[in-house]
Amino acid sequence: MECAESCGKSVTSEQEEAKPECEEGEVMMMQEQDGGAAAAAGEAMAPAQIDVRMDVALLHCQACLLPLKPPVFKCEAAGHVVCCFCHAGHAALCSRASAHCGELDAVVGAVKVPCPYRAFGCERYVVYHEAADHQRACRCAPCSCPEPGCAFVGSRAMLLGHFAAGHQRPAVTVRYGRAWNLGFSLAHRWHVLVGDEDRSLFLVSLGPLGAATAVSLLCVRPDGEAGAAPRFRCKLSVERPAGDDKDNLVLMASAVSSSALSTGAPAPGQGMFLAVPQELISGDTLTLSLRIDLIQPAAAGGAPKSATPQARTPRRMQ
Repeated sequence: MECAESCGKSVTSEQEEAKPECEEGEVMMMQEQDGGAAAAAGEAMAPAQIDVRMDVALLHCQACLLPLKPPVFKCEAAGHVVCCFCHAGHAALCSRASAHCGELDAVVGAVKVPCPYRAFGCERYVVYHEAADHQRACRCAPCSCPEPGCAFVGSRAMLLGHFAAGHQRPAVTVRYGRAWNLGFSLAHRWHVLVGDEDRSLFLVSLGPLGAATAVSLLCVRPDGEAGAAPRFRCKLSVERPAGDDKDNLVLMASAVSSSALSTGAPAPGQGMFLAVPQELISGDTLTLSLRIDLIQPAAAGGAPKSATPQARTPRRMQ
């Protein structure tokens, strides 16, 4: 107020309060403009990309016919393009010297293709010569429905929806490292569990085995995930009081196997299973104590690249 009076002007308290709001609004507008300019600059710096159709043979070694990966070599005379594995023996096959081609290195290192499991939910584009490794590790790789006669195939997320909508069997969510007492209807051959921590999908299979009922547990996942997928152990048990101060108990503990269910649910007695006598079953419901332990989380970054390179057999070129 003293400054205002010395200038020969009076300023009301409302005007004093309104002034900072106006200044703050101006600052916010400037910040938004600066942010928009930064975003536009970032978009301008990003390399432009286009979708191109081309003969896939151009991305393959002309000697072994497998995908090219840097370093790439090319005949100076005949123009044959070969990979580094075939480079050493190329002179004997073609009788022409070959030279490293950095331009082709840039091309084969940049060409990307959509994941073959795009229809099952994967939206990634991967470098062409790495497509096989990605396909092996892709979490959207399809698995099959275990119901006999059902031809549904989809990712694990799609399977969960199919189980609930198509077979009226919604998944039961369980947490690792603790026992769960679950009741399973013997009228159905399989039931579904989901790990709360990582959404891993498990199949509980039931089936007659002589006078007993065989119970097994497996993890539903693509067969190629074995290298980087989480590993589990399980403990299955069925207990029923005998009425004479003794309990009848059957128990099984083992590692959890995995399957993409391409051949359906495992047959009773296949692999590791718990055989439950009929006297431990109440009516048409099996009450099972189940515990799943996560002993090795999924590897960071997905499945590692195959340590064994594809077999490359050079051929004579014309």
